[in-house]
Amino acid sequence: GINAEYGEDVPDVEVIPLKNTLKIRSSTPKRKKLRVYLARTSLPSYLLTDALHEIGFKVEIIESSLLLAAQSKLKCDLLWCGCETDEAIPSKLQNRIPAIKFACRKGPMCQLVNLMHELFPGQFSFLPQSWPIPKQYAAFCHYVFTSKAKDKEAVTPYYILKPDEGSQGDGIYLFKSPMDITIGTMSRNCVIQNYIHNPLLIDGYKFDLRLYVLISKLDPLEAYICNEGLARFCTEKYEKPNLKNCGKAYMHLTNYSLNKFSSEFIHSEEDSLGSKRSVSSVMECLRAMGHDTTKIWASIEDVAFKTLICIAPLTKVEQLNIDNFKKVSSHHFHLIGFDILLDEHLNPYLLEINGFPSMRTDYEVFDELMEKTSFPSPVDERVKKTVLKGALHILFKGKPDTSYKLIVDPVVPEDKKQFLIFEECRCLFTAFLKKSTLRKGSMLGSSGFRSFVRSCKILQVIPGITNADLDLLYINICQQDEQNRARCLSFLSFYRILLTLAVRKHPDDSRYEALKKFIDMCFVNLSTSRT
Repeated sequence: GINAEYGEDVPDVEVIPLKNTLKIRSSTPKRKKLRVYLARTSLPSYLLTDALHEIGFKVEIIESSLLLAAQSKLKCDLLWCGCETDEAIPSKLQNRIPAIKFACRKGPMCQLVNLMHELFPGQFSFLPQSWPIPKQYAAFCHYVFTSKAKDKEAVTPYYILKPDEGSQGDGIYLFKSPMDITIGTMSRNCVIQNYIHNPLLIDGYKFDLRLYVLISKLDPLEAYICNEGLARFCTEKYEKPNLKNCGKAYMHLTNYSLNKFSSEFIHSEEDSLGSKRSVSSVMECLRAMGHDTTKIWASIEDVAFKTLICIAPLTKVEQLNIDNFKKVSSHHFHLIGFDILLDEHLNPYLLEINGFPSMRTDYEVFDELMEKTSFPSPVDERVKKTVLKGALHILFKGKPDTSYKLIVDPVVPEDKKQFLIFEECRCLFTAFLKKSTLRKGSMLGSSGFRSFVRSCKILQVIPGITNADLDLLYINICQQDEQNRARCLSFLSFYRILLTLAVRKHPDDSRYEALKKFIDMCFVNLSTSRT
């Protein structure tokens, strides 16, 4: 394992016999010295140094650019980079899993969870109903108008729009009708979601939880969740949205990057006070209110597990586009931020996942001229040190400390194996790509798709289907694809085609059972074909 060379601590006192006497020599375990590159990151070097020192290491910190790190002949023990990079940097550990950024975007993540919700109704309902636009704008409008027609007396709900690649609250707004969507919004990829109108409140304020999940391995998938995090509070007391207040960002949006500009934002040195608090202090508050926090944590862990098994297969497929990925023998890990909202019934909703959560431990105060001054944030420092130290303990010692819990085991329990259907689909997709000479990175063109049809004997196993039917299906699915590149078939489109064919082949089975049977059949036929 990655931790093998770091060994275990030796005894504090060593007894050595010498000329019939005993010489007692202090033998404090010699600390291994780690060379660490920091590149373009918000992580303070002192925080990383302290965390590694507390788990038994000396540290040599080298703050470097990515280019210099890539050109260096000195292999480092850890590269901590604040952005995704394709550079082949010599290191034993890297804190970025290549290509994971795409799967963490709002649009692809929502598509993945929605597709699983279709297979397992009720099991993946932790994501507010979502529509990637502009592709699904018509479907969203149809949903809104048919909902009104079914119940004309129902209170019209509010929706929230988020840019696909937006961050720090940029471009997010509430609206009531499709007519309220701005023209500029339609020119870029966004996600529309049902707005959760009944959030759990503390002292009248809406809040969300930023929780940290460590993906220690991608293949096979292994992940841990930290029991500490940040609770971000709005700075204006909550009211259900209406035409007068729906534009009040400080009431409806929990983003710290927005609320920090509010005159009501409270910076506190105490974990349980202020507009940014520790998750542990919020859980203590909820226990005092009579809520079962053990049950809350279990439901949050379930959300994290199901989200990770959605994004992992897509990440593996996207890595096929990276030329440098196989050039260095680094062990890649990734720390992801999960933003969770609890409703008044304590149901957790996944707002989004952040592939590059901030590790800053300070905050900024702006004067009247908008000039900023930075101050240390004790809450951020305590939380992020716990997060960082626990993650490094897993990576270097091979086991979690008390701050982390395993939520995705490489050996998946039997009762959860059905949720690995995306991974089975990914295995089929990549198995064909490896055999095919017609692949385009991680995509299949029309010729590649026809080759897949021949290899898996689709025409023979589905009665009545023709090449013309399959060509039309290919065109229709490609047109719906948010990831459409030159009318090629992405992994998500490949999945949709498989599901369509599976339901046609096994119309009497559930969608999951039909897809499982169809994938198994394709594997058998592919293994005997020459492609």
